[in-house]
Formats: sequence, structure tokens, C-alpha cells
Amino acid sequence: MALTLLIYTAMDKLLKKVHIPFINPLIASVILIIVLLKLSGISYKAYNMGGNLFTMMITPATVALALPLYQNFDKLKRYFLPVILGTLVGVVFNCLISVLIGRLFSLNQGIVVSLLPKSVTTAISVDLSSQMGGISPVTLAIVVSTGIFGALVGTKIFKLFKIESPVAQGIALGSTSHAIGTGRAIEIGELEGILAGLCICVNGLVTVALLPLLFRLFEGL
Repeated sequence: MALTLLIYTAMDKLLKKVHIPFINPLIASVILIIVLLKLSGISYKAYNMGGNLFTMMITPATVALALPLYQNFDKLKRYFLPVILGTLVGVVFNCLISVLIGRLFSLNQGIVVSLLPKSVTTAISVDLSSQMGGISPVTLAIVVSTGIFGALVGTKIFKLFKIESPVAQGIALGSTSHAIGTGRAIEIGELEGILAGLCICVNGLVTVALLPLLFRLFEGL
């Protein structure tokens, strides 16, 4: 646990000074920890005796998302239609694209299922993937990669397609790149951050409710 905290803090401070846009403190920490474990001969099992405490904290952290949802319920009511429609469209296209990728590259069903919940927060995505027959470590890697990628390219896509609405930007980042995207949305503006945080919650609920049904539908086409 001390190793994880130390490396993440060091990477966060270093990358804020160096400011390399395509390197995130999260992914940099993961790579560095893997290298250190390999060089030192420490097994993942031994490392995870302390590291699994962070995994245990994912679920209560996800449940705590109910607090910002409650605090900003007025914003949800005000922008209810764009939030719900944006989330629904995102969930449908995410499922469809994942199935098409699976067919294009002849992936087995376990891998395809592991790709499906890539745009929801970790605790929900890993549990949902496991229940549907996916591979939890693959889902975890995809979720982290999706969050980092969305946070990096999101603002560039907004500029490319001239998307200036703070509502659209917040919904897009929160519903596709979960917590990492929300962090980027907060940097852009207050309203963007609030709506991104709301969309993490809404997207999680919609995904859990609809993703298994959508997968069976698209898989049978």
C-alpha cells in the first residue's frame, strides 16, 4: 500500500511539472509498479496483500457518487432530457461497436463481453462484466484506458466539431470516460464538472439495466 501511494504521488507531482499530455499519473504508476515488482522479484500475490485494500475501497467510493447526485439534483432535473438521451445513445452505440469489433477481429465472447462496460466506473464495470461472463482483469484494463483516452482527446474532439456547449461537453466526458473524464471536465468548467459527475451515476444505472439486453439483441443480428 505504501509503495502504491508513494509512486502515484510522485508520478502525479512529476507529470504536473513535466506536463506530458499523453502520460497519465495512473497509467505511469501502473507501469512503474510492474517494472519494480519484476526487478525485485516480488510476486503480485505478495504485493496485493496490501494493494487489495485499494480494491476494497472502489465499491464504497462508487456508492458515494450518490452524494453529488443528491446535491446537484436540481441540475439533473434542469438537464434531464439531454442527460438521459445522451446516456442512452452512448450505451447503445458502445454495445453495438463492441460487438462489431468482436466480429471484425474474430474475438471470443468472453473478450467481447469484457469490452462492453468500458464507459462505466470500475466497481460497476468489473462486477457487470463478471456476471455476464467477461474477464475482470481485461475489463479493468479497458476501463482505465477508456478513461485516460477520453480525457486526453475529448477537448480536441470538441474543438474539431465545434462543440461549445458546456452541457454537451460535460455529458460527453462523464458518460464515456467516467471518473477520469469527470476530472478533465472539472478543469474545463464548473457546469461541465457537475454534469459529468451526474452522468457517471446515470450511465452506471442505465448500463446495468440495459447492457445485458442490448448485448443479446446485437449478438443475434
